[in-house]
Amino acid sequence: MSETAGSCYRFFKDHRNDIKNGIRDLKVIYTDLDGTLFNDQGCIIKDVEEKYYFDALKLLSHIKQRGWDLILVSGRNKYQLRYNAQMIGVENYISELGSELVYGLGKDVHVTFDEKKSFDLTYGGKDLIKIIDLLMKEFPGKIESRMEWSCYRSYNALFFGEIDLRRANDILQREGYKGLVLVDNGFSKLMDLDININRVHIYNLMPAGVTKANGVILDKKLRNLKRENCIALGDSLEDLKMAAEVKYFFLMKNALEHREELEEELIKYDNVYITEEIMNRGWNEVISSLLE
Repeated sequence: MSETAGSCYRFFKDHRNDIKNGIRDLKVIYTDLDGTLFNDQGCIIKDVEEKYYFDALKLLSHIKQRGWDLILVSGRNKYQLRYNAQMIGVENYISELGSELVYGLGKDVHVTFDEKKSFDLTYGGKDLIKIIDLLMKEFPGKIESRMEWSCYRSYNALFFGEIDLRRANDILQREGYKGLVLVDNGFSKLMDLDININRVHIYNLMPAGVTKANGVILDKKLRNLKRENCIALGDSLEDLKMAAEVKYFFLMKNALEHREELEEELIKYDNVYITEEIMNRGWNEVISSLLE
């Protein structure tokens, strides 16, 4: 698709030089993991076709040399992200889709919202038990969640499947869970589930109003960062919400699989650029260019 096909589509390749000139004050790179820095199976050293691919990995040392702080932003919990961070040599991350901001591999943890108003979505929590049962009955064979998936999570529960998200959230509202929302955090091959769907989506059940942008906002406040000091990369509608808080946001081309919903959101921003490549190859496309 060419850029002229729709004003909401801007491609990184067409703006590469201007963007490179615009990152002179860059200090922080916020990056999604699955479908962005990683492939859709959670692997940084293989691409979407499961071919070994090390180009994105090789850039990490160059990012460090530039003094740019690479912050992982994910739906994963802070304990999972600690291992992810240790494996690739970074220290800071935003967990549970923006619920927590973590510095120093867990030495300093900040909750980004008023947790007193949240429902109990922890392992074995009464609200989580009811909602899992409710959604699996409403969408039989289309969605699944297991209690162990929420082990070590604080504010966010994990579901996999393929459902009508608007209807699911209407059901939550109807059943008295107005403070919660089910969000789509992209596609995944992490789970091999026995359900009747075409493509596995990652869904997160979380407090309404909390997004990945919460973590970015708090990080900027605590470290006195400005918008021009920050960029972000992602592949989902949830990731796109970070765009309002950074100078440039780079959307992996695989996000275009959500084309209809995506266009509704893209028109809100003038700083979002789409890659030519997908997943970690798209991530490499952007970062390698910025490092030149």
